[in-house]
Amino acid sequence: MRREWPFLALALVLLVVLLQADAPEVWFWFIALLVLLTWRTLNLRYRTRLRQMAERRKKRVEAQKEEARMHHQGRSAE
Repeated sequence: MRREWPFLALALVLLVVLLQADAPEVWFWFIALLVLLTWRTLNLRYRTRLRQMAERRKKRVEAQKEEARMHHQGRSAE
């Protein structure tokens, strides 16, 4: 969450600027705000997907280690 604070602050600043802008500037600041929010949304999705992939990989490796340990114990008991 600490990573998100600068971008939330920037979005709020852009929103305030948008509300105070004159007519010709409104479209520029509105598009700037939309670009920022779109970029953050896509970046958040990407990071979430990477985190999920890492968790799945970690679980798979742990399961393989457990299977190898059980196989090794079974062989040593014989």
